[in-house]
Amino acid sequence: MAIKKVDRKAFLNIIETVLFVDFIKGLSVTLKNLLRRPITTNYPVEKLTPPKRYRGAHGHFVWDGTEPDSLRAIEKFMSFEKGKSRCVACYMCQTACPMPTLFRIEAVQMPDGTKKVVRFDMNLLNCLFCGLCVDACPVGCLTMTDLYELAGYSRRSAVLKMDKLEENAIDWKKRRGNEPDRIWIDDEHRERLWGKIEWSG
Repeated sequence: MAIKKVDRKAFLNIIETVLFVDFIKGLSVTLKNLLRRPITTNYPVEKLTPPKRYRGAHGHFVWDGTEPDSLRAIEKFMSFEKGKSRCVACYMCQTACPMPTLFRIEAVQMPDGTKKVVRFDMNLLNCLFCGLCVDACPVGCLTMTDLYELAGYSRRSAVLKMDKLEENAIDWKKRRGNEPDRIWIDDEHRERLWGKIEWSG
């Protein structure tokens, strides 16, 4: 099958060619934003609050009376403390993760036969921040917070241990727990960044 050669004259008339109409159409976005105020922020002095569903540093929700029914059903099989992680060491997060080596999860059996999670480490150097571990968690323990400043001076600082995971989730829930679960905090915040959206009727 032969390739059909398209001549420039086939889709541009003489006026469009002389007046560079196709060139101006190509620059329309640039021309439209030429006189608009820039939307950059003066970081780190000014920081934007990410959406509630932002995929930042991970956190562990704790036993605080807001557990889902799935967790209350296995409560008698777990040894837990109020205010501590609600992880049940089911390894579903590790199974769902594309990089399962980033998890170090350990649990022990207590003398009364219940199970207690003693270690839950996450190495964020291997993390893709895809959120599959959060979706896989059957008891709503694992979450992703809005913390995005994760730079450190050593590899050790990129490993989140259980106490840090608990701290992240407690802080996130305190600050943003009552917000509606939406992409942007409010329409004003979204419009400031992206402009007003006109929906077609």
